[in-house]
Amino acid sequence: MSSTSSPRTGALLVALALAALACAAPQPETPPPGEVPIDTAETVAPPPAAAPSGVQTSTGYLRWEDLSVRLVGQGPTAGLRIDVTTLDPDAVRLAADDIRSYLGDQRSRIADHAPGAEAERLTAFLVGYTGFEKEVGFDPTRLQIRIEGSTYYPRTIIPVSPKFDRRVLDLYETVYGIYLFPAGIDLDATLEFQYGELSSGSAWRDVVRRVQRARTRRQGDGA
Repeated sequence: MSSTSSPRTGALLVALALAALACAAPQPETPPPGEVPIDTAETVAPPPAAAPSGVQTSTGYLRWEDLSVRLVGQGPTAGLRIDVTTLDPDAVRLAADDIRSYLGDQRSRIADHAPGAEAERLTAFLVGYTGFEKEVGFDPTRLQIRIEGSTYYPRTIIPVSPKFDRRVLDLYETVYGIYLFPAGIDLDATLEFQYGELSSGSAWRDVVRRVQRARTRRQGDGA
């Protein structure tokens, strides 16, 4: 047999090679810059929306939780959470802008339920009741304040939420009311909020400390 390939044999070999390449599995394409293949893409939370043009950073120092104490239900009151937030003007003025505005709006409701001079003297709190079970009942009149052996009861309760007077909470529902306690309560003292067997303990001390620190920061900033 001759070792020299004929032109016909060479052409046949080239055709077979091209056919083999055509049948080979396609290679994965490289995605364009900035894209991820769908089957390997990760779910990424979108970044927070940017503040609209002209909106300034908050000038306040305190968050909502900095002004509040919490009572969590146990036993007969399981499924109930109570949050008590001060409406004291001196503390509210130190809050972040949106919180300061909201709490200020709530405090403005007091004038419709108490005489002008008395409205400023009464000790006011915004109280929220949240249900973590279906059909959780609560009695707003049971909330009281104890200070060094003395007990203070609300003089007036102003419903804020439409369903407050229903006294029954649906799952994850929160209703609010404004509580007006007697004038002259020392907010720098250790206030213990009680609802039946529930107690805020000494948590109010932390609120006092946070307000005092915020007041010092404000003075340092020359505000």
